[in-house]
Amino acid sequence: MASASLPRSDRLVKRNTICQALRREGPAVLFLTAAAALFFWPLWIAGYRFPKGSGDLWGAWYPVWSFVAEWLRRGVFPLWNHRMMGGDPIIADIQYGLLNPLNWPLFLTLPIPAGMVLLRGALPLWLAGAGLYLYLRYSPVWRLTRASALTGATAYMFSHPFIVHLGNPPFNDAIAWLPWVLWGIDRAACSARSIPLSALTVALPIISGHGEMSLYAAFAASLYALWRVAEGRWPEMLRRLGRLGLAGVLGIALGAPALIPGMERLPFTVRAGVPWELRRGYEFPPAMLVDFISPAFHGRGPTEFWPSWNPVESGYIGAVALYLALIGLLGNLQHRRTWFLLGLGVLTYALALGYHGPVYPLVSRLPLIESSLKTARAIFIISLALAMMAAQGVEYLQSGRRRPALLWAVGLLLGGILLWWRAPAWVSAVPEGAPRLRALTGLRFAALLAGASALLGWGAARSRLWGRAGLLLLLLAELVATGALAETEPSPKPDATHAAALAFLRADPGWFRVDVDPAARGLWPHVFLQIDGFEVPQGMGNALDLREFNILRWGIPSATHPAYRMLGVKYIIVPKGSPPGGEGIWPVFIDDPTVDIHLNTLALPRAWLVYRTEVVGSYGQALERVLDENFRPEEVAIVQGGPLLEGGGEGRIEVGYYGPNDVVFFVETDAPALLVLSDTFYPGWLAEVDGQPAPLYQTNAAFRGVLVPPGRHRVEMHFRPRSLIGGLGAAIAGGWGCLALWWIERKRR
Repeated sequence: MASASLPRSDRLVKRNTICQALRREGPAVLFLTAAAALFFWPLWIAGYRFPKGSGDLWGAWYPVWSFVAEWLRRGVFPLWNHRMMGGDPIIADIQYGLLNPLNWPLFLTLPIPAGMVLLRGALPLWLAGAGLYLYLRYSPVWRLTRASALTGATAYMFSHPFIVHLGNPPFNDAIAWLPWVLWGIDRAACSARSIPLSALTVALPIISGHGEMSLYAAFAASLYALWRVAEGRWPEMLRRLGRLGLAGVLGIALGAPALIPGMERLPFTVRAGVPWELRRGYEFPPAMLVDFISPAFHGRGPTEFWPSWNPVESGYIGAVALYLALIGLLGNLQHRRTWFLLGLGVLTYALALGYHGPVYPLVSRLPLIESSLKTARAIFIISLALAMMAAQGVEYLQSGRRRPALLWAVGLLLGGILLWWRAPAWVSAVPEGAPRLRALTGLRFAALLAGASALLGWGAARSRLWGRAGLLLLLLAELVATGALAETEPSPKPDATHAAALAFLRADPGWFRVDVDPAARGLWPHVFLQIDGFEVPQGMGNALDLREFNILRWGIPSATHPAYRMLGVKYIIVPKGSPPGGEGIWPVFIDDPTVDIHLNTLALPRAWLVYRTEVVGSYGQALERVLDENFRPEEVAIVQGGPLLEGGGEGRIEVGYYGPNDVVFFVETDAPALLVLSDTFYPGWLAEVDGQPAPLYQTNAAFRGVLVPPGRHRVEMHFRPRSLIGGLGAAIAGGWGCLALWWIERKRR
């Protein structure tokens, strides 16, 4: 009976422990939630939205999320999006987050409410704050008090890297999960039974994040893991190394369904085609260090940024937190954790300098790192280190060491006076007008905060509650004042301008694409057409778009060029009153107040048959032939690697099914023919003719072609990427490994 009652007793103890932890940390979680609500007051009070302009949130992610939600409602999990470019393997771009659990609530609603999209964009900030708070509270390295941990969490969750990327949830997801990864590393370093939990925290940035930011997060986490290993004695070092190594392997395996397809996609992207000599420009300039005190010096956001270099993140965590980080550093030099944070910050800064620093040139050609072109983004690691140092500063003040605290307060007061006095001279290089006024105001605001921080810090050193609470509230007030409106703007009013034009397009039951003339993109963005269910030949315009289709698309000089006929564009949106686009292109709808719709009578069907082919050996040769003015796509196809056809014939095509992952045609022809589909050729597409595997050929530079023998046949194409299958297999193996470890540790206990 005693042995039978033991498991129940363990469960009761565990349940009581969890309940006690929830009661103990409930107020802190409530504070972080209230802080996030306060920071985003423009959204729920003024009806604003973020980011300024459409940004990636509305211009890239929302159309794809809507597409996924639409097909999930039909019972299909889409791996391929046929509504942009010639199709896009969205499963291979982790930025779209098909496997990201934070996106799943959006995928289950249609249409996706704007409020849910904004909540999704704000969620990473709260996750970052909660993760850093729990890490600082319960990590054996820290174990800080509640006030100290809340100060560090607040500084990190509202730091500049998060704010300038409010429109890019994948970016913020990756850096939000980093404190959770550090917490998982600590757990696995101390106990083998925590390896599955640690593996899960390693997988989360891979599955849900931005590839480049996940790589930088892995850089910070790896250094932390090595430091934790080196802290123990020799036998314990080996045990820690084994536990953390196993956690890392299992975590990468769990993230493999996103990682392996993403790695497969990289060589096919625009980014991979950027020459080495041009892979620079988004590097952290040393002049931006002043923005750690005030982000207003060089301008916050793309509309206020005035320097000649690219707008980059500053790493700003609030002047109050920066002042606290100073005493956290100087007052704790005897602790190894302080030296680790200092070393991490120095290494990160050297990396963020890009080719102007000593680190990146040494590693720039390594796998994965070679695709990380924006080294300035690594500055978020310094923001994290400074936030942790600020938490350590509050802890030091609370320790009651009054003499060092007094020296810090006096020094801070003198520094604030100097900053106020010298600010006009320091902003003399800033352009006159609004930029100089913002820079001067920002520096003097930081000077005032220095005085207030000194007063409240002295109160905290004397064990005054008002001092500890005052520092936290002052920091929150500063971050809200400087950041709440940085990337928000009034929500656009619902636009019914194009309602009649949409009705006209929807009245056509055919299968076609709709193009938007470059001059009309500001009047009717192509992403709106995607959201409304139309296919467009444009991508998202980012570095991960498919390169070969984009080179072809933007290499076509005009809508009357023969190659343009292959795109299947039946309608072209042009500015109001634009003349006909050329022979065979004329207006058919002119009742919209801002745009006209032109009909392209030259467009080929989305799928067609050709009976003559030209065989070439490379994409470059195919592109040169396709862009020739004498090319006739309805008569001949340019095929890489065969087959060679030199005959003639007639046939017809019926569309059986066209979806995101599968395409079915019924083809009848009296001679061998090549079925050409104006969709992008990409690894993972498989073809079948009458149920038998058939070769799929890269046709007309970027499209797909299948050889069809004489007679009536069923031709199918299925998107079944081996990279995803391999990734799922690795994840299943990793999951079983985690379960096996949990079971073994449970038996041992």
